[in-house]
Amino acid sequence: MACLVQGAGLKADEAQPFVLGADLSLLKFIEDHGVQYQDTGEPKDAMLIFKDHGCNYVRLRLFLDPNGKEGQVNSLPYTLALAKRVKAAGLRFLLDLHYSDGWADPGHQIIPAAWKGQSHAKLVEQVSNYTHDTVAAFQQAGCAPDMVEVGNEITNGFIWPDGGPLNTDAKWDDFTDLLKAGIRGVHAADASIKILIHIDRGTKQQVSKSFFEHLTARGVPFDVIGLSFYPFWNGSLMQLKENMTFLANTYHKDIIVAETAFNWRYGDATKVSYPISPSGQKAYYADLIKTIEATPDGHGIGFFVWAPEWIEGEKWSGHGNGDWENRAFFDDQGNALPALDAFRAEGAP
Repeated sequence: MACLVQGAGLKADEAQPFVLGADLSLLKFIEDHGVQYQDTGEPKDAMLIFKDHGCNYVRLRLFLDPNGKEGQVNSLPYTLALAKRVKAAGLRFLLDLHYSDGWADPGHQIIPAAWKGQSHAKLVEQVSNYTHDTVAAFQQAGCAPDMVEVGNEITNGFIWPDGGPLNTDAKWDDFTDLLKAGIRGVHAADASIKILIHIDRGTKQQVSKSFFEHLTARGVPFDVIGLSFYPFWNGSLMQLKENMTFLANTYHKDIIVAETAFNWRYGDATKVSYPISPSGQKAYYADLIKTIEATPDGHGIGFFVWAPEWIEGEKWSGHGNGDWENRAFFDDQGNALPALDAFRAEGAP
């Protein structure tokens, strides 16, 4: 196939390769349920399949005390083991801190059970210490993160009820206190680690503007803006491009699509501009890359596919709706789909 990334090698100001990333947080769990991944009909370590197709960055989420249900398995020991595989494969590593015992998103930012009942001041201290100790644990295990996401899709705050929902100035103050504490914790472990701030609704310019205006006004230090963009929920690539252009011109920071996905089967074709097929899935990612690369001043630095390893079927039951296995980069038998070539950077075989 023709290469999908045209000239996306290095930014002008630093040796930062274009991020061709995958969130592989469930990989070990799925493998433990008997799934064998295959490339061109040959069984192979899935981490190496991604690398061989050009993936250069892996995102892994972390919960505090997950219950193991509905894919909530990402404890510290589990994630450390997976991060070691990432580094052993020669890939970069983004650590996604949820600051919750389970899934965190704009509608669910539940405080960890062990942190309930603390004063705001004690919770700020808790967040800083937890973050430092967590990053230090990865360092000591030889798999230090290259970037840390302080909170997952924190459009409406996190660690509720202290840090949100964000419906008053006082809540914004408390939220940004906690956010700064997390950033301090990362930098106390290693000041060179880049900080990613991740919101959802990547096409919504007013949402993005309001959020980052609040952070800027309160002096929150960070390096990279992260956006979720799912075309079947959020709109068109043109809308994403317009928002990324606005953010780049306004805040002069690098921007990454921190989560994205597209169906290879069983999707609603009335909501998207691509066929619901393996070839349509591949075409979506080709155009996504072009959209990101068009961001002014080289500030569009890449993307992460969410759950491309998700194979369900008879092996295990996740959310129960089957949607994510229909957006994976493998079929039900673990065979690689054409969309894996979205990771092929210029010059890759």
